[in-house]
Amino acid sequence: MINRKKITKLLTTISLLIALAFTTTNVQVQAASKAVKGTNYKLKIAGKAQYKKCLGIKVNGKTVSSYAPSFSRSSTSMYSAYYVYSKNKTLGVTYSYSSKNKTITLKRGSKKITMYCEKTYGYVNGKKTKLPTPARRVYSYKMKKYYIYVPGYFTAKNLGLTYSWSSSSQSGDFKTPSTSTASSTGGANTRVKASSSKYSVRIKKPSGLGNGAFTTTDDYGNRRLRIKIKGNYKNYFATKGNYTIKTDKYFRSYSVTYSSGYTYIYIRPRKDVIKAYAVSETSSYIYIYYDSPTKIYNRIVVMDAGHGGSDSGATGNGYVEKTMTLKIVLAAKSYFDKNSNYKVYYTRTSDTYPSLSERSALANNVNADRFISVHINSASASATGTETLYNSSGYKSSSGLKSYTWSNKIHGYVKSATKFKNRGLVNRPGLAVLRNTKTASTLTEIGFISNKTQAKTMNSNLTVYGKAIYNGIINSFSSYPSKR
Repeated sequence: MINRKKITKLLTTISLLIALAFTTTNVQVQAASKAVKGTNYKLKIAGKAQYKKCLGIKVNGKTVSSYAPSFSRSSTSMYSAYYVYSKNKTLGVTYSYSSKNKTITLKRGSKKITMYCEKTYGYVNGKKTKLPTPARRVYSYKMKKYYIYVPGYFTAKNLGLTYSWSSSSQSGDFKTPSTSTASSTGGANTRVKASSSKYSVRIKKPSGLGNGAFTTTDDYGNRRLRIKIKGNYKNYFATKGNYTIKTDKYFRSYSVTYSSGYTYIYIRPRKDVIKAYAVSETSSYIYIYYDSPTKIYNRIVVMDAGHGGSDSGATGNGYVEKTMTLKIVLAAKSYFDKNSNYKVYYTRTSDTYPSLSERSALANNVNADRFISVHINSASASATGTETLYNSSGYKSSSGLKSYTWSNKIHGYVKSATKFKNRGLVNRPGLAVLRNTKTASTLTEIGFISNKTQAKTMNSNLTVYGKAIYNGIINSFSSYPSKR
């Protein structure tokens, strides 16, 4: 005879066990899941529990997953320092945190940021700097642990990265600035060639990898050479038997990564120096030789697009100086990229802000033959014309070229391109980039953004001005060749 009470009790017990098992499994899945953009999370910020909507994270356009939800505070997007910088090696940033004194340190190349949790200030390359909002040690109730958060735009800008915010996708995107790209034979015409008897690093090629199957990028902003190869060869190139390093006092590291269908090899000399690279290949090996830029290249130029990042420069009639100067420099770059006889370094190739000292330091570090800074003028609405600034007390290039002569040369080309009123050459020895750059230096003021007609004309001819500057630089080397 069936005992209905026992059966009912048994079924109830089974139902409870199933429900408990499901609930336990569900909790475990939730605990292990990454933060979801647009979801509200309970966080303890500055000692106060509050709910914050999770923001998205991208690095070089690729979505990044994080257990630590990003959020906005004081109109500033805050991100986990670990998940943005430590987990994304392509940004070239090293991150460390000291729990003892709650100190956050971010380094990229020669740039360094030091912050302290809950403090309104930090240090950028040793200089005390006010933060838009303090770095934070934030507790996540979901994950039951603390994460270290830093302001996104502030840290990216001061590390030489590009940061952009998309309101439509509610995401912040951290990007490495583009740099000049060399071909697999070394790019700019080199004075020396890498070979089996002259190399710093030798890399054995895997079977089936033919000649011309890689590209190289002189990532001088991060003090390294990047080799890019299609396909996943990470394990092969990371195997010690497949590469040889002639260590010297300048060598720092050799590393291999794989991302989005490409293998990347990074050759990094000591981080506080800029090295130039000669690259060659045979059917069996890739040879890399590095030395100072003057030992590798015949002609070296540094181009500077004025202002950038948080520094807009002059504005007027709907135009912004930093945008116009960058377009001019990038137009010149498009021509230099096709001319292997010149090695050109750029202080910026995107909307970033190098300090004035960093602009001069780049030229000094590579012992440039020429330095040119591109600007747009501003004054009254009636002011017009093109002028070029020089330093009568400035340094000479190795060829004997002085600031005045160099400025006069480039002024002729720019003036012919603009067809604006000729305001001539102006002696400005006090300008930082002209005073501190230890070679022939010039600063060209294309025209006046404050003049409505001239501003419109300039905006329509930025590529024309870029080509004129390119032609002026090429011509100057005919008259004053490098003496190496």
